[in-house]
Parts: sequence; C-alpha cells; structure tokens
Amino acid sequence: MTMKPLFVLLAFFVLAGPAAAQTEPALPQTSPDRSLFVMGGPMGAEGMGGMLIPFNAEYEDAFALGVGYQHFVLEPIKALRLGYEIGGALRVGDKTTGEIWAGATARYDGFVLGDRLGISPGLTFGLSAVTDTMGVEAERQGMNGEPSNLLFYFSPEISFSDVENPGVELFWRVHHRSGAWGTLGGGSSANATMIGVRASF
Repeated sequence: MTMKPLFVLLAFFVLAGPAAAQTEPALPQTSPDRSLFVMGGPMGAEGMGGMLIPFNAEYEDAFALGVGYQHFVLEPIKALRLGYEIGGALRVGDKTTGEIWAGATARYDGFVLGDRLGISPGLTFGLSAVTDTMGVEAERQGMNGEPSNLLFYFSPEISFSDVENPGVELFWRVHHRSGAWGTLGGGSSANATMIGVRASF
C-alpha cells in the first residue's frame, strides 16, 4: 500500500518513543481541554491484535473517514487527563455506511522525546453504532446470526506534537468496534487504521 512507509515511521515512534522518552519533566505546556479532530484510513481484514502493527496488517478494499470532539474534565495526577469523546465516520467499501460513537477517554501528556517531540498515548472506550455492517464485519455477523449495529468502541492511540505548540497534533489510532466475545452484538467486529490531525482550543 502507498501508506506503508508512513505506517513504518509511526510504528518506530510507537515502539521506540516511550523507551527513549523523558518522563520528567512533563510537557512544558499541555494542550487546551477541548479539541476537534479529523482522521482517515483503511479498514482491516483481521482482528485488533493484527492491527496493532499497521504496516504488517491485512486490509479490506474499504476505508473510513471520521471527525470527532474531545473534552477533558479531570486531571487526577500530573499529565494524566480524563474526559469524553464523541465522533462520527463514513465507511466506504462494498457499501457505504455511517458510524457514530461516544465514550470515556484518557491520555497521558508526560513523555518528551529530545527537547521538542511530545508523545501522548491515549485510550477511548464506549459504544459505537452503525447504520449497517459491511465487508468482513458483515461476514463475522453472519456467523452468529445476531445484529452488530451496536457494539463496544475501543480505540488506543498515540499522538505527536511540538512541545512549544501542543495544540496541534498528528495521531495514529486503531478504530475498533466489537461485541467483546459476544457480550454485545454477538461478537462481530470491525477495525481501521486511522491517521489524523487534532486541533485544541
């Protein structure tokens, strides 16, 4: 895929960044509490485990484009922020479907690589609803006979920013929805590798 070199670069930062990062002090500045983001990327043909190494994953002939909003409301310890996220996406493949999601989100703003590169791991967990299933997701749904329009949403991510301008970030995340082994929606699942830009205000 034409995006493979970018995935390799991002994976390098994901694997090497936290090990080489300074954990003290935390970022000189933290981004504001509210942010908007846009993201897009190919949908995966395998489970979430395989998607965690994006340049080695298998992909469907489908992609997703999404937008979202985050609001952080708590900072229980320095650089750890808690809040919520809402978003929506258009998924295009063998058919076109819509998705909305909402959930709790957490991120840690305490890693700095060198003097300038801020690295912030994050996680969002909540619920995802789609207008219809598609592709591999629809095939998995057919195996158990239960609808998968409403599933859990689980999205680990890592973002990169200039410590002197933390309000603008580049990020990578796994956009994952699943029934958590049949707990909801019969166990179907869908994944996408997403690259995005976030602007805080």
